[in-house]
Amino acid sequence: MNRILGVLCFSLLAISGMASAQQAAPMPTPIVEIYGCNFKANKTMNDLHAVATRFNAWADKNKVTDYTAFIVTPMLHGADRKDDALWLGAWPNGAAMGADEALYAAQGREIDAAFDSAVACGSHSQYAEVVVHQPQGPPPEHGVAVFSDCTLRSGRTVPEALAALGQWSEYTASKGQAPFSAVLFALAGLPSDAHYTFKSVDGFDSMQAYGKYLDMYTGGGFMRADELLERLVECNSPRVYALERVRLSAPAQPAR
Repeated sequence: MNRILGVLCFSLLAISGMASAQQAAPMPTPIVEIYGCNFKANKTMNDLHAVATRFNAWADKNKVTDYTAFIVTPMLHGADRKDDALWLGAWPNGAAMGADEALYAAQGREIDAAFDSAVACGSHSQYAEVVVHQPQGPPPEHGVAVFSDCTLRSGRTVPEALAALGQWSEYTASKGQAPFSAVLFALAGLPSDAHYTFKSVDGFDSMQAYGKYLDMYTGGGFMRADELLERLVECNSPRVYALERVRLSAPAQPAR
């Protein structure tokens, strides 16, 4: 899921189309973190599951209600892949992230040691997430995610790309396909040789849903995708991952 937010200038002026001073300030974006990990000697996915169970118990005890997390396993990828598994977590905003990370640093040493006993995580990156399409209901317990790194073409802008992605989501919905769609803007933790504008993310409820999406795409949808996006962005080969949800945040409470 190296395909899973500066502080993206939390004002997000570029994304909001250069909002005027008279408009209300944009809301903070969700914050996503991604750990790239390899299993230590004699450790397996079962050991990571056991640590995730301990983490959930710790989070429940400490009333952490605003964090969603997945264990992410590579499925379709190039030979340059280095990670056995990824840990992808998300908060609704930076304030929630800061509070939870401070709590974990102060009271999560035993859980941190348990993670370290199972996996060595050589990377930890952070992103601002801008959602293009959000299906109803919570994220699936077992799903599929597709990531690509995308770079704006010369003279093109982020608002143009987001508008085109929105049109692509409308097109796929008209064909009976409506996956989760978002872009991730890097905040921190990327390699020094990473050069892209954003990560494009599509999420599916199941492998079956992903397969139906591929039928739509190869059955002619690619022509509409090229029409909308080819002139705006250049994206590398998608990577496909299996998602296993290990924690779900509590539903957002309505404003009073």
